[in-house]
Amino acid sequence: MATRPVVNVDVVSDVMCPWCWVGKRRLEGGMKSLEDKFQFRVRWLPYMLRPQAPPEGLPIPPQYRSGPRMEQIRQAGQEVGIEFTFKNTAFPSTLRAHALLDLAASKEGVDKQNDVAERLFKAYFTDGSMLTADDVVSIGSEAGFDAKEVRAFINSEDNLEAVRKAAEAWSMKGVEGVPLFYFNGQRMFSGAQSEDVFKRMLSMAAERFPAAQVSKT
Repeated sequence: MATRPVVNVDVVSDVMCPWCWVGKRRLEGGMKSLEDKFQFRVRWLPYMLRPQAPPEGLPIPPQYRSGPRMEQIRQAGQEVGIEFTFKNTAFPSTLRAHALLDLAASKEGVDKQNDVAERLFKAYFTDGSMLTADDVVSIGSEAGFDAKEVRAFINSEDNLEAVRKAAEAWSMKGVEGVPLFYFNGQRMFSGAQSEDVFKRMLSMAAERFPAAQVSKT
């Protein structure tokens, strides 16, 4: 049997972005419909929408908690099996959440990182977690990591600085909103596009930009 071509998917994302979670589910729907043709490798890259947020978070303005904009997000979530509760009254600091994603990728690979991303999205948007250090340790533990190792990793200033620099690099490149998707090293689009768009662009990337020909840098 011939090996299916690989499509490497890089997602620039922040776990406090509702459209990033919706985009994740739509991406997964597109990949599911193409799994007989291609293999997929999804990697999550850090972006911070509120880099200045302290550990206790920043108050959420009223327009971000109710109204047509929130109803649109809620409806989009329902269509892909997400329950947005909007329980939180503050935007969290996502610094340590991103550090946990780095730990997951480095220890067990991108499949585990993808699992952790789902857990972080659910914790914030459905369960109302503020993604504090304790919250992130708990999420990491539930994902199968040693709690002490998680705590040490997400509290390491070296690891946190690596997240800051990686997130800042995207801002320096002019990225102002997420999610942003790269397929096989090629920038494709931003936003939570429809599942059909994901299918079409994933197929195009596999055919026009084969993974073996894409630089790893």
